[in-house]
Amino acid sequence: MTRATPLSFKDVDGLGFAGASNEIDLAQASGPYAPNSLGPLLELLHLSAGGRLPKPPGGESWLTSNGATAMISALQDGREWWLNSNDRRMGFVRAERSGPDADNRLVSFLMNAQTAARDVAGLPGTAPRQLAAAMEELENNIHEHSDAADTGLLAFRAAAGVFEFVAADRGIGILSSLKRCTNYTAVADHGDALRTALTDGTSRFGTDSRRGYGFRPIFLGLANLRGSLRFRTGDHALIMNGTSPNLATAQLAQKPAIDGFFASIRCQTQRR
Repeated sequence: MTRATPLSFKDVDGLGFAGASNEIDLAQASGPYAPNSLGPLLELLHLSAGGRLPKPPGGESWLTSNGATAMISALQDGREWWLNSNDRRMGFVRAERSGPDADNRLVSFLMNAQTAARDVAGLPGTAPRQLAAAMEELENNIHEHSDAADTGLLAFRAAAGVFEFVAADRGIGILSSLKRCTNYTAVADHGDALRTALTDGTSRFGTDSRRGYGFRPIFLGLANLRGSLRFRTGDHALIMNGTSPNLATAQLAQKPAIDGFFASIRCQTQRR
């Protein structure tokens, strides 16, 4: 039996470009893929939900079954939240939740993420708390900026030495959001919008609003850790890699178009 190729962002990009051109040689396709990392998995599902992927070989799935299958099923079933019942190393929560305990559900989810970052991934010091705070800020951004909170999602996964999380929505995207403010009418394209949005103090509510610092906890949490960050909107990605990643080391790249906003953050301890 042939071992499935681990799904990477490169694979996701290739499938996205193939979907945009409506051309893919299924005989040469490398799929199905094994979803071993949270970011590529959820970006693939994000593109699929927007109808931006080609049909998989045999019309079945681009993904093989593995430890992520239960999460995928919960997402496809429309669950508002889900945590791995065995060890709570993986889970998601929707930005829009119903019922009187909706807010408490987010608090509980963030506490589980923080615990997994500390006890499973082994992240040191204040990093687990700061990354949980970053997740909360990104969830707030979905409500404030996407105009489509019902599509919003927050998810995490922890393994020995590794913690990763994703925040995503299929809303209006960063460029359209920024252009609602006269301070940012000169923002040229999706790439420029990404770099602008990740700069401290940038907010569609204006430079005098004392808002726009939602990404700072991410960089604080990744201090002295090896990080891989990927932010997507429109037809661009802003990517950062390395120890204590920051905006000065970021690279912009043309990518297949995506709906709304997608953020994937993966960090690992230095000993790996």
